[in-house]
Amino acid sequence: SERSSEIDTRCSQDAHCSKNSSGHWNATVEGLAQNVLKMYMEYDLILYDKCTTAYFKEEEEAKRKIDAIADRWIAIESMAATNRQKLITAGPV
Repeated sequence: SERSSEIDTRCSQDAHCSKNSSGHWNATVEGLAQNVLKMYMEYDLILYDKCTTAYFKEEEEAKRKIDAIADRWIAIESMAATNRQKLITAGPV
């Protein structure tokens, strides 16, 4: 529906502003993003809260995926080290 599309667009804009509202290398961009977020809050606090909650859930899920990938690489490197040691110990065939 049109309202659903509007909410999705708004939440997407919220996410971009949230990312840029703290820690952006350009102070002007950071300040503008903070102002836009403040306007969103004043305009529709309930929608802003929904979007913010969705944004933080997505960020947390992305962090979990990155951590899982890092854990898998650690396991692979450990197996490779074990296999290498077995080959060294066994000597030439």
